[in-house]
Amino acid sequence: MRIAICFLFAAAAHAQTPGGIEFFDKEIRPLLRSNCQGCHSVNGLNSGLALDSLDALKRGGNRGPAAVAGDAASLILQAVRQEGALKMPPGKKLAPEQIAKLEEWVKRGLPTTTEFTAAKRRTSKHWAFQPVKRPAGAGIDALIQAKLKENNLAPSPEADRATLIRRVNLDLIGLPPTPEEVKAFAADKSADSYARLVDRLLASPHYGERQARHWLDLARFADSDGYTIDAPRDIFPYRDWVIRALNDDMPFDRFTIEQLAGDLLPNATNDQITATGFHRNTPSNFEGGIDFEQYRVEAVADRVQTTSGVWLGMTVGCARCHDHKYDPISQREHYQLFAFLNNADEVDKEADRKYFNKPFLEMGTPDEIAALAKWDADVQDVEFRIRKHQETLTQDADKDPGLIALRKELVGLRLKKPQVQRTLVMRDRAKPREHYIHLGGDFTAKGGPVQPGVPAIFPPMKNPNAVPNRLDLAKWLVDTDNPLTARVTMNRLWQQYFGKGIVETENDFGLAGDRPTHPEVLDFMASEFMAGGWKMKRMQRTLVMSATYRQASAARADAAAIDPYNKLLARQNRLRLDAEIIRDSALVVTGLLGRKVGGPSVYPPIPKGANDVTQVKREWKVSEGEDRYRRAMYTYFQRSAAHPGLITFDAPDGTVSCTRRVRSNTPLQALILLNDDAYFEFAEVLAKRILSDGAALDDTGKLSLAWNRTLQRGLKSAEGQRMLAFLAAQRDAQKEKSEPAAWTAVARVLLNLDEFMTRE
Repeated sequence: MRIAICFLFAAAAHAQTPGGIEFFDKEIRPLLRSNCQGCHSVNGLNSGLALDSLDALKRGGNRGPAAVAGDAASLILQAVRQEGALKMPPGKKLAPEQIAKLEEWVKRGLPTTTEFTAAKRRTSKHWAFQPVKRPAGAGIDALIQAKLKENNLAPSPEADRATLIRRVNLDLIGLPPTPEEVKAFAADKSADSYARLVDRLLASPHYGERQARHWLDLARFADSDGYTIDAPRDIFPYRDWVIRALNDDMPFDRFTIEQLAGDLLPNATNDQITATGFHRNTPSNFEGGIDFEQYRVEAVADRVQTTSGVWLGMTVGCARCHDHKYDPISQREHYQLFAFLNNADEVDKEADRKYFNKPFLEMGTPDEIAALAKWDADVQDVEFRIRKHQETLTQDADKDPGLIALRKELVGLRLKKPQVQRTLVMRDRAKPREHYIHLGGDFTAKGGPVQPGVPAIFPPMKNPNAVPNRLDLAKWLVDTDNPLTARVTMNRLWQQYFGKGIVETENDFGLAGDRPTHPEVLDFMASEFMAGGWKMKRMQRTLVMSATYRQASAARADAAAIDPYNKLLARQNRLRLDAEIIRDSALVVTGLLGRKVGGPSVYPPIPKGANDVTQVKREWKVSEGEDRYRRAMYTYFQRSAAHPGLITFDAPDGTVSCTRRVRSNTPLQALILLNDDAYFEFAEVLAKRILSDGAALDDTGKLSLAWNRTLQRGLKSAEGQRMLAFLAAQRDAQKEKSEPAAWTAVARVLLNLDEFMTRE
């Protein structure tokens, strides 16, 4: 050992002598340049390895340091000797004298010239990685209209008042206006009437609900664990936190920091700890016989991809198994981000089953919390026995006296759950885990060690801790020098109000993604967002007040000929409503909507057998009273058997972060709106309201009332004639029934119209 240490010291002392430097400059630099740096340079990494600086060479790549001064077993020497599995350069072998020169260089202590010593910073000319620059003296409308003019197009006129109030209501609070609100807005000719409408909606408690639904898609929120067991989890307080934060217009930088690292803030409050539920929304697998470490690693990898997708619009997860094929992100950098999130205190092995799905934040008295802990242990013990019993079954579980007795025991326990509010949160282990590169993405194949860090293509963290943690990462994401977070967030906001982002690939701002259609508009919004204190309501007001947003959505032949996909925005876009908003709209027009904000998830009616597909069958006890008619965002969401009325209309499954919902058009959607028990109930209630409120009106008057209530506009003559004929036919068909049955058929038509489920 002493001899080896002395040798290394001697090598280091000999390294930077004039002869050693001359040897490097004459013999080694040309050798590296011609044989190695084509594949291993700071701007062209392979296996995370750069060989264009001494620092990079010592740091090494995915397998660890490439060279250690004085060490004849250095990885670079093994590779060029081609003695083991690693054979470099690919497809050929260096001449013996070249290998000897590299061996001599290592033996001498890696002498180098001064300019070769320090690692170079990765660079890129890609637009998204450049600093945000505010366009001089411009706004949304001026920039949009300038591009329209370049293409010989003019913007569309402003939408009519009824369309405009319906549009902005659905966009800001997710609820249609009442006929009275439409009438009042149409009659108000004052110059600031629309601005006052926008401000009223931004101040509504329902604003937070609407905007939270967008965020919960990103957070992959669900009420169950996922995988085949898919047990319930305590997480709804996180949803409530999101709603409150958005209603309070919490600045987005703080909104970010509290969700990623609220538990690490000084004197963290319960609210700040609750916010960390963002990264406890990952699916969790607790089946018997699994490798718990494998699924813990999967959860951390999900958190890396979700963080990069939500804030950076980057596909960093592509670098989990190898250096990114398109973007300047190495596998090492993926695992540097992984290291920020790898210390979460979660179950590691089956012996820790009593800690499944911990840690929790529990809010109650000590006795209440103790009672909940005992109940939790009892439930987990029964679930564990169920899993073990399943493994021994040779018959259908439903017929086995032993998934029957145990299931009954589990149901009985669940009915006795102590009423203590608790929620899943992030908490770091007292002893940090070791972090290393997973070769080929395999968590059992340990590569070189890594420490938390951010990709070199971006500005570095400012004043991080000695070992950076999640709080340092969160602060870095919302640093105004970061070129991506504000752009990505404003692009998603644009997508929310126009159907597509300025960058259509909203989840990929990298080299393989689309270029922005209006880069100046995106940078205008991003710079405004940061300069205005990261306030979301301010930016939403700016956007919905713009003439671009307020345009009519009617198709135009002149625009379609030049711009068939409306990328230039010569008009607004028609958008089918989100799954939740279709149901909410039906609740509003029937007068059934329960307007309570926040609270536990609820159980509206579902088709019989809809949740029988899961491995562990669970009771769906339909909620009563107001809870039966809560907004759809409060519907209990089971990952393995989501509510059909939500999933059929393209609600995400809660398994991974969803940055944009698809908008499909399928027969199942029509069948749900026509025949689902819930929508049939809505139609019956709407019919009764029409008959009650229009008791003194003739059929045409009742139809006009129905149109105003359902579509927020008047009845057109041709529509009236067709519906009168339909009503007459229904009366003939319903002779043995009542007048409400005929009007229920009319209400079913209204709730199925494309116009009802579309935002113009």
